[in-house]
Amino acid sequence: MLGVCTPIARPGAPQPAAGVPMAREPEPGELRFDRYVLSAGDPLYAQGAGCTPGAETMLAADGELVGRTVADQDGRFETVVRFASFRPGHRQVVADCGIRLASGVDMMLVSADTSVSPSSLLLLFCLAVGGLAVHQQAAPRHGRSPGVAASTSTTAGRDG
Repeated sequence: MLGVCTPIARPGAPQPAAGVPMAREPEPGELRFDRYVLSAGDPLYAQGAGCTPGAETMLAADGELVGRTVADQDGRFETVVRFASFRPGHRQVVADCGIRLASGVDMMLVSADTSVSPSSLLLLFCLAVGGLAVHQQAAPRHGRSPGVAASTSTTAGRDG
């Protein structure tokens, strides 16, 4: 779910209820993210394990510093990842914390253009006019049927 952090399953913790997502702790030497596909403005959280305890941890993508924290006494870290610019495509993130951890995310540009083009308006107009023309051709003409029935009943009344 977008914008919601998934809780981490601690070793020995009870199992979550069915249908509730539960992330796992990263393994030593692993860099994990809370999501691997991002849209512009989505927050990104990183976790790593296997670092030198107390080591300053720097996260970089394409040489750009995207996160900084300190590994805890177990060699684990958690931090927010902030990209200076949004560039659609795959971004490799490297964490240096006494060892080198790497993983990647995909950035996707989502467009919500709901504008109406002049050509689509012209098409809609042509369809409406065509539908109206077909309806006029197929509709029975008023005035003929009642007149025919009236003259028949009048004639029958005179003959009888």
